[in-house]
Amino acid sequence: MEVFASKKGVSLYLYKGDAMTLLAFDLAPELTPNFAGFTIRVKAQNRAFYIYNKMRFRPKIKLPKQPAKPEDVFSSEFSPIQKFRWVHVPSTRVFVENPFFGDYTYFVTPRYIVDGELQPLDKSLTVEATIDVSPFTDGDVQVGFARAFISSQAFANRFGNQLNLRPKGKDLVFDLKQEAGSAPRWNNQKKKYVDTPFTYEEIHEYLGWQARDRIMEFLDEVLQNKNLKLDVFAYDLNEPTIIDKLLKLAKQGRVRILLDDYPGHKKPTSFEMIFDKEFKSIAKNKKHLARGNFSSQAHSKVFIQRRKSNSKAIKVLTGSTNFTTNGLYINANHTLTFTNNEVAQLYADVFDATFTEAGMKAFKNSDLASKDFHFPFPPSGGSGGGGLGGGLPDMSIGFAPHPKAYVDELFERISQRIFNAESDVLFAVMKDNSDSTILSALHEQVKDDQVFTYGITDEKEDIQLYKPNSKRGIKISALKMATRLGKPFKDIIKVPGLGHSIHHKFVVVDFKGADPVVYCGSSNLAYRPEQNNGDNLLEIRDKDVVTAFAIEAIRLIDHFAWLNRLQDAEEDADEKFLRDGKEKPHWVKKYYNPKDLRCLERTLLMK
Repeated sequence: MEVFASKKGVSLYLYKGDAMTLLAFDLAPELTPNFAGFTIRVKAQNRAFYIYNKMRFRPKIKLPKQPAKPEDVFSSEFSPIQKFRWVHVPSTRVFVENPFFGDYTYFVTPRYIVDGELQPLDKSLTVEATIDVSPFTDGDVQVGFARAFISSQAFANRFGNQLNLRPKGKDLVFDLKQEAGSAPRWNNQKKKYVDTPFTYEEIHEYLGWQARDRIMEFLDEVLQNKNLKLDVFAYDLNEPTIIDKLLKLAKQGRVRILLDDYPGHKKPTSFEMIFDKEFKSIAKNKKHLARGNFSSQAHSKVFIQRRKSNSKAIKVLTGSTNFTTNGLYINANHTLTFTNNEVAQLYADVFDATFTEAGMKAFKNSDLASKDFHFPFPPSGGSGGGGLGGGLPDMSIGFAPHPKAYVDELFERISQRIFNAESDVLFAVMKDNSDSTILSALHEQVKDDQVFTYGITDEKEDIQLYKPNSKRGIKISALKMATRLGKPFKDIIKVPGLGHSIHHKFVVVDFKGADPVVYCGSSNLAYRPEQNNGDNLLEIRDKDVVTAFAIEAIRLIDHFAWLNRLQDAEEDADEKFLRDGKEKPHWVKKYYNPKDLRCLERTLLMK
């Protein structure tokens, strides 16, 4: 979904994501002299508020009025956004406890500094537009993203800068409502910040965001309906709420699990081995837990709902999200849920074919591993009676491990799609230095300047930050970041050593083009793993789904690029301020320079 509005040379595009909105702005060139940024006001439910900035102007800049509270100086009412787009995620400040989903109206106003004074809001230049901000659902498909902002100002403001996702020890399940820590929070009654306790559940709900909600909803549907049962592909497994639900189903004999037994998962102290022992001690049928790794790893992360009466599959959840505290609360990850009989049954068929050691060994040479499965199915369309009413996106699904010939063709096809992009390439992949023509194509494309290219990985080397007066793309690292940030920022948690920050494996091509596509799922897009790992890779050719993934890439890149740029801040205690128009060249010039990536970005998002 996209919404466009324009008024007196001010333009606004709203793009719907998964419980988030991408706002893109534009100004007629004659409105750029003395331009100081955009003020963003939001109305939702019965509340109205301003988007907050991370920085403010130097005190020498005179404001049109005094902020009501000292911290309000960071509101975009007084500290305008100095870029031509913004990703807004509800519940980060206003709707923290009970996020509101529904219509959000955005009011965007360009602001100006004249003779050292920020001019009052000029409502004649305010452009407004309304869009539905809610979890992403389109027909038979739902998309869910984890927040992945444990290293952020938002998390530091809410929970401090100490990592504490679970109590010490190896307990699989623990009381999430127990106190996990405390942090200063604003107290409306006392009109000041007060040290306030918080629970593990608060942390998990905040960081897991929509991916966690989709997973818990899926499991609760099975628990609450005795006519359903569950099949599970799991690689890592230690998230306490997920494990609690799986063990309850195991007692009832309503779950089968294929759990990876790659070497790290066979150590006696691993959560996977502890779960193995616990499952077999309480399960109605001990044989409902199988361990295996195909030729290397059982790397899929999948839940399949089936009817008990006839074992027919009705719903499936897949994606990149491991069922762990890292997977949901540290990593950037996605889930895809399909309420569709044919898609669910395909995953069920793969599960049935691989739930034995012999089945895993034989799978690579089976029909299930040797071709793409195209949807909607049958070709004439329709959801097969299992949908929410809107049907399936145009898509294909493949299941690994594959024969070498299949992998060669698959990698060549995706690589050429990347090379032949017409408008944009955006990606978030965990590792981009594996043997893979797909990843090599991303390397080449990000160095080019013919299409807008934005990427993020966990690799610390070969990063490519924004360079003024160049249309060359950006590739940043989610692990190479400052954590001691200096004023006005708070110190944040350092992720390295805790696992990956980016665990996504998705590539978007031409989200603003005529033929948009996203490649996603559990596959690491590496050549040998596609021949050895149990995995699934989806190719989705649907504008709305592709847009949701494009916004996720932009959200992550915005956040981590900022931390990349602030690496030197650990030695720099000086406060950082917004630009006030005195710098040469003026910061807005790059957005109107045809040779600059920022200009390419501005015009791309206005198409």
